[in-house]
Amino acid sequence: MVRRTLLAMAALASCAGPAPQQAAVADTTTSTPAPASVMGAVVAINVSWGDYSARGDAAGIAALYTDDAVLMTSAGTDVVGQAAIREHFAHLFATRPDSILATNSVTETLDVAGNRAYEAGTVTFTLQARPGGAGPRTEVVRYMTFWQKTPDGRWLIRRSLRPY
Repeated sequence: MVRRTLLAMAALASCAGPAPQQAAVADTTTSTPAPASVMGAVVAINVSWGDYSARGDAAGIAALYTDDAVLMTSAGTDVVGQAAIREHFAHLFATRPDSILATNSVTETLDVAGNRAYEAGTVTFTLQARPGGAGPRTEVVRYMTFWQKTPDGRWLIRRSLRPY
């Protein structure tokens, strides 16, 4: 059924004729590789994020986000705002079956466009099962973070997609 629908849509599109000409628009959102100062700030914040995670400090993590930030979870829900993000992590730390011993974030790409930066990378979690569980293990996950430079020059997380 889906295949027939897609074929029908393709057939209709081919009958529509050529696309109308559009005026050229200047690209004002070109991103460039991050300067060392931005990379240094992002790496420092990622280290803080990991330290807060290892301590189970939900308030510390939430402080790394803008007031109106959005945390997109792997469950498909959006957690909006610092207070909700703090609650999300407090609940996560209280209910997960293991403890985070350490994290190691690796920024694979970081591009800057004005007062925004776009980062993709991996984070390796070293996890310890709660008492009675197995020994330490590692888990590597991918993440995407959109950063916002605040008027006072700090970089904060504006939107992120993380598995936790």
